[in-house]
Amino acid sequence: MRLPLLLAASLALFSCSKSDDPGLAPGEGAELATENGCGAPGPSGYQVLLRTQQQAVQLPGTVETFLLSKDNVFNASGSDHLVASLLRQEDNVLSLRYCGVVHDGLTADIGPARSTISLQDLPPQVYRLRITVRDRHTTGTLDLRTTPARLSFADTTVAGVWR
Repeated sequence: MRLPLLLAASLALFSCSKSDDPGLAPGEGAELATENGCGAPGPSGYQVLLRTQQQAVQLPGTVETFLLSKDNVFNASGSDHLVASLLRQEDNVLSLRYCGVVHDGLTADIGPARSTISLQDLPPQVYRLRITVRDRHTTGTLDLRTTPARLSFADTTVAGVWR
């Protein structure tokens, strides 16, 4: 059970970049996405599904909140990584960018690509989301005051809630 949690934490560190300065470039995940053709149109009907999940972490009694995402395409491997970055632009504005898939080739199982981003350092409040999925954009909200957190999206053909 600890191995998946460590993997999720590692992916979260790779995927997340926060800043109060909107002029700063997104983190390594976005740079990798640019190398993999970010902005190229996705397959017809391409969509990213998101949900929040709380998981116990190694410190006793500590719970961490994650933003889990998956695409709706069956990729070469069910453990492929969906390249995602999170940038905090203002106090209540988060920019989420999903741009491509990193194929790991470790399993023969097909399935959606997934990503995990830690939300632990964000104060509990309502955030406005600016979401980019390949070449398409939408807005939404993330309410971290509730358990589980609530997500909503303006254009559900771009992003939706994963239940």
